[in-house]
This record gives sequence, structure tokens and C-alpha cells, in this order.
Amino acid sequence: MKKKKSKFKKYGFIGIVLVTILLGFTAYSIDKDRKLTFVEKAMRDAVLTVGDILATPFQYIKEKWMILDQNEVLNKKYNDLQKEYLSIDQYKESMRELQEENQKLKELLDINHSLLQYEKVSATVISRDPMTWLESFTIDKGSKDGIQENMAVIGNGGLVGYVAQTSFYTSTIKLLTNPSLENKISIKIEISEGEYAYGLLGGYDSETGSYYIEGISDYVVIPINAKVTTTGLGDRFPSGLLIGTVQDIETDSFDLAKVVYVKPFMKTDDISFVSVLIREEEAS
Repeated sequence: MKKKKSKFKKYGFIGIVLVTILLGFTAYSIDKDRKLTFVEKAMRDAVLTVGDILATPFQYIKEKWMILDQNEVLNKKYNDLQKEYLSIDQYKESMRELQEENQKLKELLDINHSLLQYEKVSATVISRDPMTWLESFTIDKGSKDGIQENMAVIGNGGLVGYVAQTSFYTSTIKLLTNPSLENKISIKIEISEGEYAYGLLGGYDSETGSYYIEGISDYVVIPINAKVTTTGLGDRFPSGLLIGTVQDIETDSFDLAKVVYVKPFMKTDDISFVSVLIREEEAS
């Protein structure tokens, strides 16, 4: 029984389509100039109505395709904007790095110390071992540029260290933060205007991130944040090179002298450019 019904539906649908086609052919074959009869009018209206019904699914599909096309165009524009956005981010990052590099060069050129008797040889840090990051690095200038061992090296506004070794084209710089600093550095602390306390920079304390100064009498009053500079005594470092500011003060184990902790004026973990100081007579 069910098979008969399905066959009836199938043949019925085919019959409706054939009748619609026949009616359409008949309706459009009627002479347009003569007056239509009632039956002809009904046939034409029926054909138009059935045509609209049959066209509806195709119109729906067409609209869906148009929406899909529009979505594809929008997705493409979105992806293009994403790429542009990433390019802008990369450009901003490049600009930031260039600005930082420019600022470091300005600071290096604008160091305002009394170094008239010295010639500055600018250099770039080309190598730094992560295992000895706080101990030394290598620059791209050497003996061919007049650089010799024990010359002072400055960067970003303060004393960095000194030349430990040289080759023809490069030099190794030993940092003040090196725990095995062999030679102590003569320094002065400005305790008031025109008055100084003198001592020796003994080394670097990695736990506190500060230098420590020895040899200052326990009777001397050292103000916190006082400026610490080189004295110029000896042949290695000129006078007035900035080292840092007083951060903390303790008394040594014998209660006879002070141990002064100094916050470095500059961060030695981020150095790109330095200058080696050469005396004019050595440069000539």
C-alpha cells in the first residue's frame, strides 16, 4: 500500500510539472494582441504563480551564495588588516629599539666630565658570554686604534671598567662588577659641597647589587645618596668619573671603619656602546 502511495506521489509531482510546462507554453503562445478569455487569463495567472513558487528556492540559494561571497570578501579584508596590524607592531618594536639605541649614543656623547686631556675612542660591544655576564665583554676596537691595557672605559654616563686584554682589532673589558677585580680603585664621596671622603672601591656584592667601599674612617658622616666618583689618583682612571650613589652604610667587623655600599650609576647588564679613554700623549 505504501509503495502505491509513493508511486502516486512521484507520478503526481511529475504530472504537475508537465502540466505547468504545458500551461506555460500555452499561455505564452497566446496572441498578445487579442483580448484574452477568462480561461486564458486564469491559465496565465496560474503559470505565473507556479513559476514564482518554483523560483523561490532558487532565489533563496542565490541569496545564500551572495552572503557567502560577501563573507569571503570580509574575511579576506580582516586577514589583510591583521597582517597590517602585525606589521605596525613590528614597526613600533623596531622604532623602540632604534630610539633606545639612539638614547644610549646620546648619553655616551653627552658625558660631561673634565676629560680634556683624554681622547675618547667609541666602540661597540660585539661579544658577551652569558656565563660571565657581569665579568667582561669584548669590543670592536683594539691596539690598531691606540687602545692599551688598563685604560678606563666609560658608557651611558659612568665608569664601566677597564681594558684587560687587547688584540689588533678587539679588546676585552673587565667590568667593575667583576667579583675578581684585582686592583682597587681610588674613589671620593661628596659629603658636602667641596668636601670629600676618600676610600677604595673594593669590589661588587652581587647579593645587594652594589659596589662596596672600604677604608673610610668610622668618624666620617656619609650622607645617603651622596655622589661617588673617581679621584684621578694613579694612571688608570681620570678624576670625576661617575661610579654611583651611596645606598647603605655599615661598620666593619673591627668597628674601626665604615663599609659604604654604592648603587651603580649605570646598569652594566645592558651595555651596547662604550668609550675608551686615551691620554692625548698616548694617542699621539
